[in-house]
Amino acid sequence: MDEVLIPSVDDNKDAFRLFQAMYDAPAYARRARTTEAAYDHLLARCRRQRDEWLLMVRLRLGTAKALAGEWTALLPCLAEEGQLAQLEQMHAELAPKLRTPVAPTDSRRRLRAALIELRESIGLFNRRWQSHLPTVDLGHVNELREGHNRYYLLEKECALRSPRLARQGFLRLEPLTTADLVAALPLLPVPALR
Repeated sequence: MDEVLIPSVDDNKDAFRLFQAMYDAPAYARRARTTEAAYDHLLARCRRQRDEWLLMVRLRLGTAKALAGEWTALLPCLAEEGQLAQLEQMHAELAPKLRTPVAPTDSRRRLRAALIELRESIGLFNRRWQSHLPTVDLGHVNELREGHNRYYLLEKECALRSPRLARQGFLRLEPLTTADLVAALPLLPVPALR
């Protein structure tokens, strides 16, 4: 009669590690990556649309800055000094690039007209963006988030063989809402004029 070898516990652990190495990361890690990738893809799609609609805002903002020369030249046209910081921050974030150079002016009337055009462009963008965001389909991302909440701990516990270790660092993912998209890709502040 032949002897039958009974594998030891160490042999099972080695086989499990070999199986893990051959088939990428454990299921919980793949689930987390998939959920995060879906969210990133959704944000990238929204950013592309946002960038497309920001074209006129960029043009008007770059023109206002070029006409002013220095930001402080716009101060007499603005309702308060804080508006100037908002314009500077918006300029830094949107990084407008004009195709043709615009000469600075001392005319307060021209500077005010440039700011009025900028306000109109920002208002149009904000209205379009506000009406667009509720139409974005969040279903796929929310399905993945629900699956993450339901199965992540179980899959991690199976992989690590410890419920205590599985719970470490786990954060429940709330369903994505339109408000979350607005927070990630906000409306633009409209400068107040005198």
